[in-house]
Amino acid sequence: MSKTLITLILISLLGFISKYKIFREEDREIFSKFVYNFSLPALVFYSIYTNPPQISLYKVVIVEWIVSIITGILALLIGFGLNLNKKTIGSLFLVSVGGNVTFLGYPIMEKLYGNQGLTVAIIYDQLGMIIFIYTIGIILISLLSVQKVNLNFTIKKVLNNPPLWGLILGFILSPYKLPDFLIDSLSILGKATTPLMMFLLGLSFSKPQKNNKSTLGIISGITLKLLLFPFLALIFSRVLGITDVPYKVTVLESAMPSMLTALVLALQFDLDSAFASHVIIYSTLISLITLNLWIGVI
Repeated sequence: MSKTLITLILISLLGFISKYKIFREEDREIFSKFVYNFSLPALVFYSIYTNPPQISLYKVVIVEWIVSIITGILALLIGFGLNLNKKTIGSLFLVSVGGNVTFLGYPIMEKLYGNQGLTVAIIYDQLGMIIFIYTIGIILISLLSVQKVNLNFTIKKVLNNPPLWGLILGFILSPYKLPDFLIDSLSILGKATTPLMMFLLGLSFSKPQKNNKSTLGIISGITLKLLLFPFLALIFSRVLGITDVPYKVTVLESAMPSMLTALVLALQFDLDSAFASHVIIYSTLISLITLNLWIGVI
């Protein structure tokens, strides 16, 4: 697990170094658009199409939604309590409720618990976190990213969301046999998502502002994601009677550091991308310790 995290950190470090010699900070928009419109939707579609979720594990999805709602509300309350601006609050919400459950979670769950662990991770991700982020999450950050919002604007933002369409098409087309060349192409394109997103993370990283409110916001985001989120997942998993591998995967996926997609969404919706990048990087570094602690707990 530590090797996987270190690999991701090294790729982001490459992006950070490159922005001083090769790329400019504004070039990150090119990477963001490619990931958001092409590689990420391909990854979502491929995951759903090749691994159709089993309805029997619906409790895992319920836990993810309950914990996301509670944590999201707390993130908003903390953000407004610290008097952060709306764009920063939107980023705080994203990094608090969204975990790196795909790029980091999938390989770890498969290594620890085999194919059963991977299947549960996909259900947690695709039916739980992704749908929550791309419905409730998108609507919320749309409201926080602009001063004046109307219903048409919000609907447009939700529908004009390529990863969501990748999810929908994956469900619709999963019963059908698609040409191998198409599936292989989507697989290759999807595999480009992780390194590109980590590179984008490094390219977007900047020196933290010397602002006590911003610092407290970053600490709050890390605490919510790495400690509170998995703790609540553990509690509600036990309440709903989830046991064995599904229980362990639910808790560990909930303990993953902030999702890389939070940065892409922050850029796409004009939120505080610098804030998001700091929480993502720091939570990923700290998760080297916290993930091992949660493994010991369960």
